[in-house]
Amino acid sequence: MCLFTEIESFMYFYIFCLNMSDDDYWNTSETKAKAFSFDDDVLSTQEILAIGQKSYPGQTDNVFSSTVSTNKNLLPLSSLVSPKVLDLIVLAQSGKDPKDKAESDQTVAVTLKRLILGRSVTLHSHRSLKSKTELLDGAIAVGDGNAILTVVLFLIQTLNKKLVYELLSLRPLALNHYISFLQVEGKITDLTDLLTMLGRSPEAAVYQFQHTVKTQGNSIDGLLRKINNLLSNHFNQPGVDTHQTKMVSDYIKLLEWQKCANKTELNNKSTLHCLSYCCTNHWTEGAGNMMSPLTLCQRQQVTPLQYDWVVLNVHANSNKWDIVESLFTKKDWLGRTTVSSHIPIETLLSRLSELSASKQMLATCLNKIQSSEDRLRLAQKYKVHAVVIETLAKQKDRLTLTNYKMTLNPQSEEYILAENTLRDASVKWKN
Repeated sequence: MCLFTEIESFMYFYIFCLNMSDDDYWNTSETKAKAFSFDDDVLSTQEILAIGQKSYPGQTDNVFSSTVSTNKNLLPLSSLVSPKVLDLIVLAQSGKDPKDKAESDQTVAVTLKRLILGRSVTLHSHRSLKSKTELLDGAIAVGDGNAILTVVLFLIQTLNKKLVYELLSLRPLALNHYISFLQVEGKITDLTDLLTMLGRSPEAAVYQFQHTVKTQGNSIDGLLRKINNLLSNHFNQPGVDTHQTKMVSDYIKLLEWQKCANKTELNNKSTLHCLSYCCTNHWTEGAGNMMSPLTLCQRQQVTPLQYDWVVLNVHANSNKWDIVESLFTKKDWLGRTTVSSHIPIETLLSRLSELSASKQMLATCLNKIQSSEDRLRLAQKYKVHAVVIETLAKQKDRLTLTNYKMTLNPQSEEYILAENTLRDASVKWKN
């Protein structure tokens, strides 16, 4: 039931109570026709109020005051109708629309509160540009991302886009939320228009590139065509970062290589993914062959660090440790085995341990570390006991070596090595 129908019912019931003891009132033809005519539609508020204002035979001019004074058992109207309903009755008698009052009460603070609490709220009561701007600034001041985005989308719906973009350009937080929203929703056209209007065309080009690569799928021909268009129309323009232009050019070269390779599993994959494939399936092919790992590295300018990392993971995961050792170790001029890799030594040790490399391989890496403190720390971390014993002996630290021996399994190879080292008369222990 609508609110006005409830108001009318209350008024109707109240008038009924006021007049139930007045026989002359019930015997009038007007009352009989009006009061209980169930065939008519629901009475309007004005009609109900008019009934209470009519003068009837035997009734004083003020039906409300006379009835209340003569019938003291009646309840006051405020006990039958809530204050809110009474306010609406008065508002209806004045001829105003109750919606206008609700909208006027919908202040910026109230709207923001309901937005932040996740309650239902209508933003359309904020019609003026001033009110909308205050709403946006209020959401930004609170810092609630959902509220900010809700208000921005409302502005997009109700204002000229150019005006909204001008408002956002002065409010970086709201702008970033809107940009993220357009990215997630894949609205690349709106995103490009926004960034271009803000003078950020190079950034718009990067987003277009990312979107094209993400959504094109495995169609190499279609992807090549679109990326080439982006390169000529956006990335080759003045003001674009040369690094970004080179990145797109290199990607086009990779797509051309993938097209020649004609392997579905390589379509639209990264350079390092393609290198991993070549190391796994074409390791023995020499330089110059299109599928050779070295050829791909030269074509795509893969760094030595990237090459070492891919080769290590591919061959270690395949348990081809002979290839790993041949690539990452070499003999020095004294005939000692040492490590040769572009991977930082601690990173290399960590990865070798994860890949279950042999203790000998780990020891070779540890012996390359110049600092005895670092070598000792890492040897203990990866439990390379031989390196720990050797390092403590070089430090002439008998007490620490004795305590370390007690942590080893008795009669193990490392335990015996520790005992023999402690008995070595050539070592001049410092404690």
